[in-house]
Amino acid sequence: MHQALLAQPDNNELRVDLAWAIRRMTEASLALTIYEVRLIASEQQRAMCREAAARILELAPWDDELRTFANGLAAEVESGGQWVWQSRSTAIALAVCAIVVGLGLVVTGGLTGDVVIIVIAGVVSSAALAGIVLAFRRQSWQVAARAAAPVIQYAGI
Repeated sequence: MHQALLAQPDNNELRVDLAWAIRRMTEASLALTIYEVRLIASEQQRAMCREAAARILELAPWDDELRTFANGLAAEVESGGQWVWQSRSTAIALAVCAIVVGLGLVVTGGLTGDVVIIVIAGVVSSAALAGIVLAFRRQSWQVAARAAAPVIQYAGI
């Protein structure tokens, strides 16, 4: 269809047919739960959905059903990119511990005049905080995919 559209770029029927084909391909490529709910479960699916939404809107912006689908898909991709905390209270407790230990070592190093302890405290506490962020922050699509993992019957692409 894409080749035919290149030959006839003003053929609106062909544009709509290709947009519908992209929609069907996108839906078939997503993960599917045992409850027949489709969801984005991988970064590859997320990228494909972003491209599909843009392409559908480019091909057939006048088709209300396709436009609604593409806008919904784009909104899902956008909202799925928001960063959220997992086990927020655990992350905060660990961060406070890292800060307290780091500051304690800095104060000890300052009182004893040992610059090495101060430097080590800064590096170790900073690395600990970075590790906490990396361990406990996820994009919301990842959280949803992980939560749905036990009921996914088809993983998609």
